Order: sequence, then C-alpha cells, then structure tokens
Amino acid sequence: MKCAVVGGGLLGLTFAYRLTGLGHAVEVFESAPELGGLTCAHDYGPFTWDRFYHCILPQDQALIGLLGEIGLGAELRWRTTGTGYWAGGRFFDMNGNADFLRFPLLSFIDKGRLGATIVYATRFADPFQLYGVTAEEWLTKTCGRRTYEVFWRPLLKAKFGTFHDQVAAVFIWATLTRLFGARAGAGAKEQLGYASGGYARILGTLARKLGERGATIHLRAPVTGIERIPGANGGADTCDVVWTHPEGGPGRARFDQVFFTAPTGLAAHVVSDDLKPHVDRMASDFPTSHAYLGVACAVLALKKPLTPYYVLNIGDESVELTGVIEMTNLVDRGAETAGRSLVYLPRYLGADDERLAAPDRELLDTLVGRGLKRIFPDFSESDIDYAGVHRARYVQPLPLVGSAPADAKKLAGFERPFQIVNTSMLTCATLNNNEVVSMVDGYVERHGEAFRAP
Repeated sequence: MKCAVVGGGLLGLTFAYRLTGLGHAVEVFESAPELGGLTCAHDYGPFTWDRFYHCILPQDQALIGLLGEIGLGAELRWRTTGTGYWAGGRFFDMNGNADFLRFPLLSFIDKGRLGATIVYATRFADPFQLYGVTAEEWLTKTCGRRTYEVFWRPLLKAKFGTFHDQVAAVFIWATLTRLFGARAGAGAKEQLGYASGGYARILGTLARKLGERGATIHLRAPVTGIERIPGANGGADTCDVVWTHPEGGPGRARFDQVFFTAPTGLAAHVVSDDLKPHVDRMASDFPTSHAYLGVACAVLALKKPLTPYYVLNIGDESVELTGVIEMTNLVDRGAETAGRSLVYLPRYLGADDERLAAPDRELLDTLVGRGLKRIFPDFSESDIDYAGVHRARYVQPLPLVGSAPADAKKLAGFERPFQIVNTSMLTCATLNNNEVVSMVDGYVERHGEAFRAP
C-alpha cells in the first residue's frame, strides 16, 4: 500500500517505521519545522536536549525494544534517582518505605490507609471499573478525607487544575502502577533511564532509518484536506491528501490508506464530509478525546544544581506549578547539558485555557515568580544561563469519569481508506512514550492480515 501518516510525533514515526517494515510505501506529514511532537528537541545554546521532560523505566519494554531495533540499545543509561515532596514550607524525601514512614504530615493511621490503597490499586483493582468513579471519591473512600485533602488533592490540582474533581480514579491506578514498577529491591529505590543524546538522537535515528526504507518526510507541511476518492470500476476507494508546502504552495497526492495520528477533534476540520462519520464514531468509541490537557513549561539552564531530586512534587495549592523536574539529576550533566543543571517547571492547563497563549515573559513571571520562588525564596535569576517557555496545547486526552471506551479493551479498527489512530485509544494509561510505542505495536499486530493485504 501507499500510506500517508499525518503527524510526525513519536506515534506517527513509530507507525511509519512499522509500515515500512511491512513493505509499504510511506509519506509522513508534520506541520512543525521538526519531528517529534511532544518529544522534539530544543537547542539551548551550549547543548541540545528535549523540549519537555521524559524518562525511561526498566519495565518500558516496548520503547526499549524499539531503541534496540534502531541501534540505540547500547545508548541507554540508568540511574537511581530521588523524589521529593514539598508542603508546609518544607522538603521531604520520598525515596522509599522508610521516608514514607517518617512523613510527618500524615498520622500513622493515615499512612496505613494510604499504604493499603497503594497495594490494592497496584495488585487487585480492576482499572476499567475505576473509569466510573472520580479520583476524589475513590481516594476519599479508601484513604480517608484527611489524607485526600492533605496529600492527594494538592497533587490532583497541580496536575489537572479545574479538572481535578472530574478525573477518573483510573489515572491514580495507572500512575501508581507505573511509579512502583520503577522501584525495585527492599529499599524500593527508583531506577530511571534515558538514551544518550536524548530524543534528538532517537528522532534523528528514526528519521534516518525511515529514509533508508524509502519513506518521505514532509516538514512544515500542515495537512489542510483529506478527501475520499471513490474507486473506479468497483476498485477500492483511495484518499487525496492536500497540504501546504513550506514555500506556501499547495500539494496533493493520492494514497491507498491514510492514518491520522493527531487529536480526533482536529480531523473533523480537514476531512471531506463522507469521512466525518468515521471521525464521529472514533470520538464516541474513545471519549477521552473530548477533553485535553495542555502545558506551559518554563525551562531553565542553571549554573548550579537546585535540588537533589529528579521530581519534586508540590503539596501546596498556592504554588502555581505542577512540579519541579531537575533533569540533570537523571542525565549526565557533563556529557549531555554542558555542565548546566536543566530544570523544567510545568503548569498543566486545559487545552482551551487562554494562558497557553500568554507571552513568554508573563508565563516566566508566573512559573518562576509565583512558582519556583515560593519554594526557593532565595533563588537568584543571576544563576540562570537560559530561560524559555515551551507550550503544547494537546498533551494528554483526559480520563474523565465515564470516558472508558465503549468496549473497555477495544483498539481502533482498520477502515479503508482513512483511519484515526491516536492516544485517545490508550486505556488505563498515564500517557508516556512506552505506552505510545506499545499501542502502535498492538495495533499493527491486531490488524496484521489487513497490513499484509495488497
């Protein structure tokens, strides 16, 4: 088949890689100047690293397997990292059972109920049933009202903002399952990893491999139309893809199959009327596509380290940050970031939140001035070598109550000549790159006969 993949993020590139591996001709269309979507890299001056923060867990076998396939398995680096919690003007280590038992903001009974909730969630709970209850309701019932208000509610507000009381409890299940999967041994130390060179190297390698397989990648090529073309003399229907060239002129090409990997709602703006029933059906079958989280993320390259933690969770609702991620407590500062400490300051917002369009200076004032400086009042901007803001409007489909797929364990079908395949298909997920690669692999495996058909 001659296939078009709309979207050059990790999902689209993995899909294209799998398609070319099956012998199909592929063209990838990406509206941005670079590949990667949420995984794309950024030039910070003395070094290049990821625009947003990412890590690899030991159990991320789909992603690790893909890296091995493209020759980057030997480039994986692993490190024991630290996690912190900030509340009440104090820092608390949260690196294992001993730290948890010493945590002073919860009573012994509170800790017992919280521990029991974690065990139940990670070993016994049916995650699909947890789509039917809010995280607030479920955590209050299992942990108690005080533990919810002191420990969980600040974290949910930091992550989901105005959606904090609507998000389904399945997100807690997915988060705890992934978190505790990264901890091993009696000390429950957290092992995280990364690929040397970051996603710039991963994406560049994927693009090179696609080129070697004959694929074409179009950058700065927003797709403006997808039209069904009826087959002649009883032949199969095809699709015309219309896009804008970087020089400004229109492009048009015909494909046997189009795979649309961007958010479902965006497809409705570009498909012809006879393809809109497919878009509507996908939105109905996978209802997490109805609402998305976006992110505004300040990134600082500092002259010296800020914390001992990879992730500092924030248990204070007055701090206008989701957390503090110090990437160089995971990656090698000398080899990867030219000796700088790389710190991410994310604030998750609804995709329609007007603050995502605020000027960089305004967002920096918020994320640093009303965020970081509330935790570190003595922080000096003279320590900053680089400060910038990165935004993404469609980061994560929201698992709100009632958003389970119509068929709980369903994957999207394979309809010709147009099919949506995107992250709204993920179930019981936190949205990470391993889940994305695993979803693509599962989709291709499930529809193997169709992919092998001429």
